[in-house]
Amino acid sequence: MKANKFIIFFLLKALVLYLIWFFIYDLWLLKVGILDNMIVDNLVYLSVNLLEAFDYILYVDYQRVGIYGAAMNVKVGSGCNGLELFALFAGFILIFEGNWKHKIWFIPLGIIVIHLLNVGRVLALIFSGNVSVSLLNFNHKYTFTIIMYIITFIGWMVWVKYFSNKSKKVDEAAKA
Repeated sequence: MKANKFIIFFLLKALVLYLIWFFIYDLWLLKVGILDNMIVDNLVYLSVNLLEAFDYILYVDYQRVGIYGAAMNVKVGSGCNGLELFALFAGFILIFEGNWKHKIWFIPLGIIVIHLLNVGRVLALIFSGNVSVSLLNFNHKYTFTIIMYIITFIGWMVWVKYFSNKSKKVDEAAKA
């Protein structure tokens, strides 16, 4: 009975958080575009700086990055900025049990990790595009999408295993 109550309460919190996200992001921030553009600009900035640190000569045009002379460059669009993953990660941590003291540092740390991995994804796509367009398209659509969701899931599991009250209660019950 307690498990059913926990699941129902968890799903209700998830629904409320989704509705908040929908009204704030989909109906307002998405149309304005400032948040999406800030994240994309930062992805491009970090990617360019990393490549330039390794002496690559780059083609940069707003949100488009490529290695100079290569046949292909990558456009970092707002759909690939990782914002939805940030929201999924943060939303799960917010609605799952746990001490707020830990949530305050764990959520930003997880978002930073996801963002830095997204920088790595952009770099890998730039290099994939230099090999072939089909490799870039496949990696963009499948490989890196799967990897990013797996990393987000691992972040959730770290929270559940080490920081949530639920896991502590289960551990204490197992010891008793």
